[in-house]
Amino acid sequence: MNSEDRLISGRQSAGALAMFLGIGLWGLILLDAAYELPWNFPPTWYLHRTLWGAFGLALFGAGWALQRRRGGRDAAWKPGRPGRRFRKLVIYSRADCHLCDDAKAVLAGYLEYLPEFEEIDIDADPELKSRFDTAVPVVELDGQIRFRGRVDESLLRRLIEGTPPI
Repeated sequence: MNSEDRLISGRQSAGALAMFLGIGLWGLILLDAAYELPWNFPPTWYLHRTLWGAFGLALFGAGWALQRRRGGRDAAWKPGRPGRRFRKLVIYSRADCHLCDDAKAVLAGYLEYLPEFEEIDIDADPELKSRFDTAVPVVELDGQIRFRGRVDESLLRRLIEGTPPI
């Protein structure tokens, strides 16, 4: 795992923890308001309950943002040799698929090195639907399936770097 992957993984873990703490704090607020709990909170809990609620909401929002944030393309990254790789890029997807939209956004950042992609809706073809129903998006480069479910940007960079220009 490279340093970029560790950073993304750490960010997602911190996001999950922040979301969990925010939900837990709101759960305590709701339990305390609805029931008489068998323990007492510190005096600041009762004096500033609105602030605690705002803090829980802020924790949840920060956690959500950290979970959703992707590594993003490093604008300084360039392969050792310039030029397009691969002859054909096909994306098997379906309508209203957020993972498909994410995959297309990642691939669009590398169009300088990839051919224009052809998008095929799997719901229009029963054979494709039975083959890829729960795996979309599926990305095929020169007839070989390279990604299912999501496009791993680190692996995409390695594929670009390891494939000679056409």
